[in-house]
Amino acid sequence: MSRWWLFVATAALAACGGPDALDAWPAALVVRSPSAQTGLIGYPVNDRPAVRLLDPDGNPIQGAAVTFTVTGGGGSVTGSPATTGSDGVATLGGWTIGAGSNALQASIPAPFRVDPVLFGATGVGQAYQINLLYITPPSASNQAVFDAAAARWQLMIFGDVPDLPVSLPAGSCLGNEPAVSQVIDDLLIFVTLDSIDGPGNILGASTPCFVRSLGFKPIIGAMVFDTADLADIDSLGLLEPVIVHEMGHVLGFGTIWNPLNLLAGAVSGGGTDPRFTGPKALAAFDRIGGTAYTGGLKVPVEDSGGNELMTGYVQLGANPLSIVTVASMGDEGYLVNYGAADAYAHTFSVAPLPEGRGGAPAGLTRRIPLGNDILRVPIHTMDSRGRVTGVYRP
Repeated sequence: MSRWWLFVATAALAACGGPDALDAWPAALVVRSPSAQTGLIGYPVNDRPAVRLLDPDGNPIQGAAVTFTVTGGGGSVTGSPATTGSDGVATLGGWTIGAGSNALQASIPAPFRVDPVLFGATGVGQAYQINLLYITPPSASNQAVFDAAAARWQLMIFGDVPDLPVSLPAGSCLGNEPAVSQVIDDLLIFVTLDSIDGPGNILGASTPCFVRSLGFKPIIGAMVFDTADLADIDSLGLLEPVIVHEMGHVLGFGTIWNPLNLLAGAVSGGGTDPRFTGPKALAAFDRIGGTAYTGGLKVPVEDSGGNELMTGYVQLGANPLSIVTVASMGDEGYLVNYGAADAYAHTFSVAPLPEGRGGAPAGLTRRIPLGNDILRVPIHTMDSRGRVTGVYRP
């Protein structure tokens, strides 16, 4: 190599990443994230594109700038160029995709003869449908809140699941439902507003009643809300968070984990450290601060504290639904959209805190428990023709 070429090359590498990047000659970019994904149109893909820059000996190169460029689909990126860390990995801030086929290229500047790498993504529309059937007609304002809660879940779970023809007699779920004779696309939830236990205590409760035999995705479920509490929680601005929480249980959060082998160490089984074992939730847990968690095996299942919506409380003010919850639904087999999760981070502590294993945020003035809110009823399985094939007893 001539001195002039070496001078130009080293100068370019310095511009690419600074002094650390001068220690080695770049030889290859290696894909470090999924190279193909499916996502919701107008939202970022779940797994941010990432590459690793290596020298000829396979060692990582730190401090080099990697440019990510949209080459097809009309999407957009944030955080480009991205700088390689000590492990040689550069991760894009985000890639929002358009409809249909999308393409992205990662490269480093000339004159380095390092082949770029390509990423692909397919953008699809929202196709998952939650249908609410009211046993007790709500007020117009309350119905709007129920509809908003369903719309929120439909942004987080967007992929279609197979429709099912269902024919069931009246009372097949909790006993107060009408007969069902229809094709269900994709989930039918019966909603009852009734007296449960007076003001306070149980605000609402829910469960899936029928799930698909393959994959256990719910088909029919039920939610019950205590009329003695509706006005109070509505006045506090907490009606939608409570509905979203209960709807999450109907969708399978905490209710179909056992048959999917997603729960370990459950207290009901004699364990002392219940944890969710799905790989998507585990990766998301690390993204919100879980790499610092040393309180046990990941992902801890919270039932008595924390400030995330699917833990055991709602609180005055914000009730974020985190990427960990959305990812857990992906572990259940749904096609999910991390971009619809609320911004959330957590500082983890080893020792239990007074407000539960996850602790409570400083300055919190009021929290409302959501305990005993999963209805313990038999959950029946259905095949692709809508025939009942078995029963699961949670």
